[in-house]
Amino acid sequence: MLFSQALTPTGLRGRALNEQWAEVQNSRNAFRANEESFQHVLNAQGLHVNDGLVPQDVYQEFDNVTVERFRSDDGDAFLNDLLPLSVSVSIGRLVRKFRRASDAGNAQTSMSGQIGVKMDQTQFSYDGTIIPIIDTGFGRNWREWNAQRAEGFDALIDDQRESVAALRAQICDNFLDGNKDKNGQTIVLDGLSWTGMRNDSRVAQVNIGAAGVNFDFTDTTKTYALIEAAFKQVINTIWLTNNYGMDLEIYVSREIASNIERQSSESYNSATIITRLAQLSGVAGIKSSSKLSGNEFFGIPLNGDVRPVSGMGINTVAMPRPVYNSNYNFAVWGAVGWEVKTDFSSRKCSFMAAEA
Repeated sequence: MLFSQALTPTGLRGRALNEQWAEVQNSRNAFRANEESFQHVLNAQGLHVNDGLVPQDVYQEFDNVTVERFRSDDGDAFLNDLLPLSVSVSIGRLVRKFRRASDAGNAQTSMSGQIGVKMDQTQFSYDGTIIPIIDTGFGRNWREWNAQRAEGFDALIDDQRESVAALRAQICDNFLDGNKDKNGQTIVLDGLSWTGMRNDSRVAQVNIGAAGVNFDFTDTTKTYALIEAAFKQVINTIWLTNNYGMDLEIYVSREIASNIERQSSESYNSATIITRLAQLSGVAGIKSSSKLSGNEFFGIPLNGDVRPVSGMGINTVAMPRPVYNSNYNFAVWGAVGWEVKTDFSSRKCSFMAAEA
């Protein structure tokens, strides 16, 4: 999902990511070739234009800023936790499908072993992840270019930094609310879609409103015992009802985080509520995210059952300039989908708790 030398000793992770990086390099080289071709023609006519090639150190700074921005918290801890779990595929793959296997085998007990073996076999079903392109951009007037060069392109790098921040926020929104087009409609391809943690059928949707668990985790009057009982009721949706044995990382709104940071008892110097909740069965840890608000939280395993699928790592490329006075525009883009697995029986590994 990111191009970083820290990913592996070679700097890249696998053939697909190598192909993605080559695509980025080709796009950058194409911009340089385009500028140089115009430069020779225009300079021959006495026009000193198209001299503003993007230097390699500017691209390097763009790449460094991208990694820095994605590794910063920005209040959305879940994205930082999911980044290391990402898997890369070719940009040509619009959908990544995976197979779900049923149980197999009818075991039986006898003294003679002569009662006949019951034959069985595994059955399969398929699910998949669509991998949409997410992009934004920034640019400067062509006459500003010399000023940018004199300043070491500082303002241009600031433009890129904020564009990456916008892209990061969009990726977080896609995880929570689904892949939507510019009209707000859910993108569907080959019958597959991702409608987000808040809506998707692959996620256990837990109603903590009046018609469900009926509990407000932001209520400062609630005791630890009450909070624990309601919290366990939500966690048990995955741990017991869906029979999922891995501990979940829990991400809560800042309002909930603020409430559960108080001591679990007013009678003595006790541990905080959040500390005690994090020790419950089925819980790996508890963090807050600015993307959540009010009485809502969700849980996911950090073992690859929930992860990003990257068709193109986040990168910045310059757009071709067809004439001498074309502006210098840059695209910041990537292709990222979300894989949230269920088993053959549609049992879930993650939940979203909110008031319905």
